[in-house]
Amino acid sequence: MLNRIAVLTLTIALFAGVLLAHGDPIMGTITAVNNDSFTIKDKANKSVVIMLEKGTKYLKNDKAAAKSDLQVGARVIIDAHPDAKTKALTAEEVNIGTAAPVVPAKK
Repeated sequence: MLNRIAVLTLTIALFAGVLLAHGDPIMGTITAVNNDSFTIKDKANKSVVIMLEKGTKYLKNDKAAAKSDLQVGARVIIDAHPDAKTKALTAEEVNIGTAAPVVPAKK
């Protein structure tokens, strides 16, 4: 009985660590795209540079996409992790949405 409780406790602790490892996804609108990174304006209207790596996965409408689908104006949701050395954010997965709607200027 004690062994089962110990295994259950260890399992819960491991799953909790996996779930909390990355934090909240980063959401924003792409403002610039480069070979190894892109920049977004996040919900707080701050510029955030996201690094890309060979293993980064791209999705568009829940289907596989490519790095070339990253376009200025597109909305994205990014699962990223901070690099220990550079403190930069590196994307593990980028969900590409539609372009932000154009708001007409007020007269």
